[in-house]
Amino acid sequence: MVWGISLKNKSTNGFSIKKRLTWSVVLLSSCLILVSLIFSYLGSQHEIREVYDARLGQEAKMALLSLPPVIAHLDTPESKRQLARWMGKLDRSSKANGGEDPTKYGHPYEHKIVIQYYRDGQLLWSSLPHIGALSQQTDYQGFGVLHSQGKSWRFFQLSLANSHDYVITAEQQAIRDEMMNDLAFSAALPQLILIPCLAILMIILINKLLSPLTDLRASIRERSVDKLDQIEMPQATQELTPLVEALNRLLVELESAWEREKRFTRMAAHELKTPLTILRLNAENALASQDKTLLNGALNNILAGIDRTDRLIQQLLMLARVDSVQDIGFEAIDVYSLLQSVLADIAPMALKKQQDLSLDGASQILQGDAALLRILFTNLIDNAIRYSGEKSTITAEVERTATHLVITVSDSGPDMSADTRHKLFDNFYRANTERGDGAGLGMSITRDIARLHHGTVTLLPRTQQKNTFVVEFSLHS
Repeated sequence: MVWGISLKNKSTNGFSIKKRLTWSVVLLSSCLILVSLIFSYLGSQHEIREVYDARLGQEAKMALLSLPPVIAHLDTPESKRQLARWMGKLDRSSKANGGEDPTKYGHPYEHKIVIQYYRDGQLLWSSLPHIGALSQQTDYQGFGVLHSQGKSWRFFQLSLANSHDYVITAEQQAIRDEMMNDLAFSAALPQLILIPCLAILMIILINKLLSPLTDLRASIRERSVDKLDQIEMPQATQELTPLVEALNRLLVELESAWEREKRFTRMAAHELKTPLTILRLNAENALASQDKTLLNGALNNILAGIDRTDRLIQQLLMLARVDSVQDIGFEAIDVYSLLQSVLADIAPMALKKQQDLSLDGASQILQGDAALLRILFTNLIDNAIRYSGEKSTITAEVERTATHLVITVSDSGPDMSADTRHKLFDNFYRANTERGDGAGLGMSITRDIARLHHGTVTLLPRTQQKNTFVVEFSLHS
């Protein structure tokens, strides 16, 4: 007998839950981190734009309010030379310091910020003289973006009320982009480093948390057909405990089935050995016999041996069937009608021995399996017919009490010995081998069927010169 569980999958080994879980968690976390980075970048971009635009607006207002009184002075050659000297020193100092660090003359980024003052559309002054006029529309006011000398500038243009003067404050768009990229990178770097750290942490945690699965797999691998003991988990979990309990129940059933199979094999080998040996001897005698009378006797012995072997095989198969039943399907059965049918089938055997069969009682309903109950009653009555002797009386009776349904089968045959009464329900026990051709399984099968129906079979002490078997079924089980 082979037991197995089949899992239909394209892959022989299937997929790894642990790997899928690990990669799912890592990928999901990475996606969430990346989404967070995108929102962080967009938020930083918005905030930086607001701060820089606010600074441009403030610078434009301060320049428009402060420059008109001094614009003539700023436009003088000396002022222009002074501004040129400052910017020259700033260039030299910034190059000496690497080009991006602050110096005592200012910051290199000043080359990317410009303030220009206009009157009647003419540029009067620029903080960066080498940059041409950025103004394109004299009547424009507010923020905008323009392109000059191959560079993009974010500017703010503001006009003085009741005047033709206006000012433009502008800065290269590259400043903002660099700032946003630096902020995004500084925010993203820790989270990008977090992804591999998270992956390693998830692998460690998942391996640890799924270790009970590994233990369960190891425990199952240790089981074999010769070792079907219970599985014990060192770490009980809410998820695996029901599975372990189900596996243990399955192991119990497998062990029981395996024991039944081994027992049946041993029984069949043991019980079939003797009748087959006898058949062989009778066949050899028939072949060697020259006398017709002896030949007929040997052949009759062979036929009797075949009948006995057939009955033995039938009882062995019946025993195997009853042993294999764990849960029967219950249905309403009229026990009285069932007994009538059994007596009708078995009556020819009783007539040959001039025995008297009778049935007393009334219709009674029992929940059970009709086929198994028929075997039970047939075994009891057949046993009485075979061993009670010629012209005996066999009576079956159906009674009902408050809690049980009682079926009594009695016969007027000879008394049984104490040893027979003690061993009657044992497998392969035959008390009267000279009067029967059974295998000694009928009564044990009867007992097992009664147990399946939550009932019992007992042999009462001999009274009124009768042997009495009583079968009791609980009506409340």
